[in-house]
Amino acid sequence: MFEKIRNRLTLLFSILMMLFLFLFIASSYFILSFALYHDSKSAVQSLTAHEWEEHRHELIKWQKKSKKKRVKIDIKQHERAFYYVIDKDGQPFDGDEIFPELRQSILTRIKGWQPQPSEVRIEPFKLPDGKTLYIMLSGHSEYEGGQYIGAVYAGVDITQQHDVFERLMMILALLSIVFLVLSSLLGYYMASRAMEPIMRSFARQREFVADASHELRTPLSVIQSSLEVLESENREGLSDFSRQLIVDLKDEVRMMTGLVGHLLTLARADSGVLQLRKETFDLAILSHQLARTFQTLLAKQAQLFELEVPDTLTVYADAERIKQLLYILLENASKYTPAGGRITLEVSEERKGKEHRVRLAVRDTGIGIAPEQQARIFDRFYRVDKVRSRRIGGTGLGLAIAEWIVQAHEGSIELESELGKGSTFTVFLPSNRKTG
Repeated sequence: MFEKIRNRLTLLFSILMMLFLFLFIASSYFILSFALYHDSKSAVQSLTAHEWEEHRHELIKWQKKSKKKRVKIDIKQHERAFYYVIDKDGQPFDGDEIFPELRQSILTRIKGWQPQPSEVRIEPFKLPDGKTLYIMLSGHSEYEGGQYIGAVYAGVDITQQHDVFERLMMILALLSIVFLVLSSLLGYYMASRAMEPIMRSFARQREFVADASHELRTPLSVIQSSLEVLESENREGLSDFSRQLIVDLKDEVRMMTGLVGHLLTLARADSGVLQLRKETFDLAILSHQLARTFQTLLAKQAQLFELEVPDTLTVYADAERIKQLLYILLENASKYTPAGGRITLEVSEERKGKEHRVRLAVRDTGIGIAPEQQARIFDRFYRVDKVRSRRIGGTGLGLAIAEWIVQAHEGSIELESELGKGSTFTVFLPSNRKTG
C-alpha cells in the first residue's frame, strides 16, 4: 500500500517537474530564437526595404517594356546577403547573389509567394557538396492598378546562427533529461522520507488493532458463553423482556466478534503474518456446503437462492480463505436484497489462452450501488448506506477482506451494479493448470 503511495507521489513530483521543464524549454526556445535571429531578421527586412525603394520604379518600367532584356545578376560570393528583383512571371531581371548554384532552388521556393509586411521565412537549401544552408528570406510585393507586377526578395545566410541554435537546444534537451532523472530520484527520496512517519504511525496503529482485537476476543467469548448459560438455565424464570434482552445482547456480541475477527484478519494481512495455506480441493463440494448453510439463512428472510456449479472443479488455493470470500460476498448480497429477491452463486472455469482461471460470481437483485460510490466500495470502513449498515450489522470491512483474499491469490475482483436492479461481484482466480 505504502509503495503505491510513494510511487504516486514520485510520479506527481516528476509530472510537475516535466511541466516546469517544458515551460523552461519553451521559454528558452523563444528567447534564444529571438536573440539569435533578431539581428538577421532586421537586416533582411532592411535590405528588402532598401532594394524595393531602389528598384520599384525599374520594376514598373520593366513591366511596360515590350522587349525585355534579361539583366545580368551580379555575384558577390563573400557577402552574407543577396536580393532578386522578380517580375510577375517569376523571372529575375536584377539582383545580387551569393550562391549562384542555388538560384533556381531559391526561385522555386519563392515562386507564388507574395509576402506580407514583416513576414520572413527560414528555408533550408542543399549545396552540391551536400552541405545544408539555412537562409532567412523576406520580400516586398509591388502592385500597379491593383495588379501584381513583381516583387523584391532578399535573403541572409543564417547557417551559423541556426547551427548554434540547434546545438544550444540539444544541450538544453540533454540537460533537461538529466535533470528530470535526478529530480525523479530526488522525488522518490523525498517521498520515502515523507512516508516514514506515516509508516511508523500505521505500524503502531496496526499493532494496537492486532493487540486490541486479540485481547477482545477472550472477553467476548466469555460474554457469549455466559449469555448462553444464562438463557439455558433461567429461560422459564425470565420475563419476555429479559429473554429479548438476552437475544439482543447475543446479536451485539456476535457483531462485535465479527468486527474483531475482521480487524484481526486485516491487521495480520497488513503485517504479512497471515499466509495462505494452499491445497488442492474440489471447489464444487465447498460451494455446495456453503449453499446448504446459506439456504437456511436466506429462507428465513424470504430470499431465493440459486447455485450454478459444475459437478467437479479442482483448484489449488486456500480453502478456508475461499470459503470466507464466498461467505462475505453472499452475506453482503443478503444484507442488501429485499424479501422475495434472488441471490445466485455461479462457479465455473474459463480458459484464457493457455491459462485456465476460476470464475466466481455472486449476483443479487438488491438495491444496487450508485456509480459514484463503486470506486470506494472496497475501502475499509466504507459503507454506501451507513444507517442501513448499522441496522443490519455491517462494519464496512467485509469487502476489504474479500479484496485482500483475491489479491493474495493473484486474482481480480470486479463489480457491476445498477441502482434498483442489483449487483454482481465477479472474482477471477488462477486455477494453476495450463493447456499445452
